[in-house]
Amino acid sequence: MMRSRTLLFIAAIFCFSISANAQVNLDSLFAIWNDTTQPDTARLKAIKTISFGSYRLSNPDSSLYFAQLQYDLAAAAGHKKWMAKALTTQGLNHLDKGDPDTALDYLSRSIKMDEEIGNKLSIAGSLMGVGHCYTRKGDHAKALEYYFQSLKISEEIGYREPLAGTLKSIGDIYRVQGDFDQALVFLNRSNKNFKEIGDVGGQTGVQNTIAAIYSNQGDYPEALEIYAQNLAVYKKMGDNVNAAGMQANIGSIYLKQGDYAKALENCMVSLKGFEEMGIVRGVAGVSMLIGEIYFEQGNYALALEYNTKSLTISEKTGNKANMAGAQGKIAKIYNKQGNYTKAISIGTEALKLSQEIGAMQLIQSIVWDLSTSYKATGRYQKALEMTELYYQTRDSIKSEENQKAVIQQQVQSDYEKQKAIDDLENGKRVAIETQKKKNQQKLSLAIGGILLLALLLALGLWNRNRYIKKTSAALATAKDRAEQSEKYKEQFLANMSHEIRTPMHAISGMVNILKRNEHLPSQDAYLDAMHTSSDNLVVILNDVLDLSKIEAGKLDIEKNPMNPTAVIENVAQILKYKAEEKGLQLNYKVEDDVPPLVMGDATRLNQILINLAGNAIKFTEKGSVDILLKKENDSLRYIIKDTGIGIPKDKMENIFEAFEQVKGSTSRQYRGTGLGLSISKQLVELQNGKIWAQSEVGQGSIFYVELPLMAAAADAIGKDLITGEKLKTMAASLKGVRILLAEDNAFNQMIAQDDLSFYFEDVKIDTVENGALAVEKFKTGNYDLILMDVQMPEMNGFEAAKKIREIEQSTGKEKRIPIIAMTASLLKSEIENCLAAGMDNYIPKPYKPEELIGTIFNGLKG
Repeated sequence: MMRSRTLLFIAAIFCFSISANAQVNLDSLFAIWNDTTQPDTARLKAIKTISFGSYRLSNPDSSLYFAQLQYDLAAAAGHKKWMAKALTTQGLNHLDKGDPDTALDYLSRSIKMDEEIGNKLSIAGSLMGVGHCYTRKGDHAKALEYYFQSLKISEEIGYREPLAGTLKSIGDIYRVQGDFDQALVFLNRSNKNFKEIGDVGGQTGVQNTIAAIYSNQGDYPEALEIYAQNLAVYKKMGDNVNAAGMQANIGSIYLKQGDYAKALENCMVSLKGFEEMGIVRGVAGVSMLIGEIYFEQGNYALALEYNTKSLTISEKTGNKANMAGAQGKIAKIYNKQGNYTKAISIGTEALKLSQEIGAMQLIQSIVWDLSTSYKATGRYQKALEMTELYYQTRDSIKSEENQKAVIQQQVQSDYEKQKAIDDLENGKRVAIETQKKKNQQKLSLAIGGILLLALLLALGLWNRNRYIKKTSAALATAKDRAEQSEKYKEQFLANMSHEIRTPMHAISGMVNILKRNEHLPSQDAYLDAMHTSSDNLVVILNDVLDLSKIEAGKLDIEKNPMNPTAVIENVAQILKYKAEEKGLQLNYKVEDDVPPLVMGDATRLNQILINLAGNAIKFTEKGSVDILLKKENDSLRYIIKDTGIGIPKDKMENIFEAFEQVKGSTSRQYRGTGLGLSISKQLVELQNGKIWAQSEVGQGSIFYVELPLMAAAADAIGKDLITGEKLKTMAASLKGVRILLAEDNAFNQMIAQDDLSFYFEDVKIDTVENGALAVEKFKTGNYDLILMDVQMPEMNGFEAAKKIREIEQSTGKEKRIPIIAMTASLLKSEIENCLAAGMDNYIPKPYKPEELIGTIFNGLKG
């Protein structure tokens, strides 16, 4: 997500055009300026060319200085036209420096001065500049308002150059908003005007925006072709600035395609060009883009070097938007390297700056990274605050986008309506003059007709406003109902999760205890069946909850170093007994060219493969199930093949739909909810991958999962699944641990006590039935850790945790006791409530050995 926004920003930086005045000889211009015998207009023209043409792109500070000299001379000579021009240049300088608010002040003064002298051409240009300011601020509705004002004036005076430029700016806004059809309408009008006035540079600029649309739509080859053509045009024109910009745009497309070598090659050419020309804004932008390429490659040292370079330049030029962007990327690098202290320090500065300039998309990215850093350092309250700010910002962006879309449509509608009224008024004046010459009696009739038309128009507008208000009210009501429904749904799922998981925890736990304790061999089959059944129930419950999270957009995909081979081995180990029960062979193979460490989400990959391989075993009565992992270009391809019943061709297109199975009898014969494939598909797509299948009835099925191959850094440490040997080592290190268990359910108390005593040697356990007793025990006891059930009578786990943290703070305890929630609800809101209450982590009910031992170990030793 963040990459697409960065590339749009880069494209916006490099798709500028430079005046031919930039090529003139500076010495001759300074000679005219310094010659006080020259006419004022000649000196003003020279200093304007120096400021706007020569220094605006390469040195905004120098451009500001010379524009002020222009303003001072114009003011002394009483030339308001040249004063307004100087103010416009200063406004654009401040915009280049990333300060749109100061730019708006200068441009507003310029417009006011031009209005006093009636300089409509200059007003149109300044209004377009105001639109650029609001575009930089992210207020597209306001930007459109000023662009349409500029467009109206340009059409009135019939001046094609500002008209073509404004049409392109409007097209740019619609492109950024994702309304590509509307964008192309205005871009084609712009292109036509540029063509008619013979402005090749303008036409090329329009083609750049059209290429950006292709890029947004994922048509990278078409975008590359246009950028390459435009690069040739700029080189032929001798326009080295825009040529360097095109190289960067080409590099950005290769970055999107994952071709880092070509991306780097083009961006390095662009950087060299900008550096040789002294275009500091270009150097800063390309440096940030190069930093992103190295980041994607896992080369964090070079990523840091180039982002720091971009930041240093942006600080010198005062470009706050670039500063915030570079700081955010530097913080992300430190986060990846595990240097969380620096990540938090720089990320906080980036957040402050991005909030100052109102860059909502950047705020969203920064707070997410800050949340990760705070969580890694154990500062869970701050992590929660950042997580909440992330969702607030995300919801705010969505709300603002919806509101702005309505306003933008209204602005365009108002412009078109006003244009129609103006055309009507012009026709009316001509008609009146004609009627005066012909007949006074016909004049009255014409006026009556016009009044009737105006009345009808007013009535139409009144009815339209009534309709809009009524529709808005209905939309607001529907939105409130939808939000309330979502809250009820989430609460229902939380309650059902707790009510089902609590007895499931008792059943699963007691079965595990019976299996590991001495029992008759004849009971093995029954215990295994009970164990499998309870596991299946938990899988079904998890599937339902995951489906709900995906639909609500609340399921997060992690990107951590992981060993894909270890994940497959774990899946094979889990499903081994299930396959043996049916007399099936379960085989797995990993090709030699698969990297030992990649970036990804091991938990979700494990879930996908368990679903697919588990299905393969379920629908296979004899033969084998094979899992193969191979490298396929820039992806990892997981192949699950079985010799089962197969899938009819007419059912293949529906197998990934929720609650779908091949035929009605299938669910009865083989059991299942029909959710596994649907969830697997959505989990794959959330990771920008793809999933498909091949099958023939009676011959078996083959399922393919292809995920992007993201290389991990050479020094990365994989977060592999915990092995049995590692569990034993971790448990052995906690000999004699003292645990306070707060749990109101007698069965769950029995399970927890038995499991803790089985895994931890010489463990000491005190048990209480509610939160109030847990607080009292904490005051008088000496414990290493507290296991806290969430829902208990008298005082629940949240309240008890808060009370314990208050006691620690009031008594000045140096070390806070780890509190781990034991919860039967795994909804994100429930986990966030645990962290907000002062708990450090959670263990789900029912739990697996690695979840119990690993979480306790991390709480005490992590």
